[in-house]
Amino acid sequence: MTDDRTTLPAVRVDTAFKQRLSAYAQSQERDVSWVIRKAIKEYLDRREERSIEQDPDR
Repeated sequence: MTDDRTTLPAVRVDTAFKQRLSAYAQSQERDVSWVIRKAIKEYLDRREERSIEQDPDR
């Protein structure tokens, strides 16, 4: 079984945002990378749903 994960380039964020991410990750007992992946997935899922609603033939 192969892992289909890949690494993207690093993303720079300001210190305040990094602290907010770290605090949220700790409150969820997760890594910051998990929080980021979850947020991006939810964002993309919402965008795709809206796109399908606007163009049902898609």
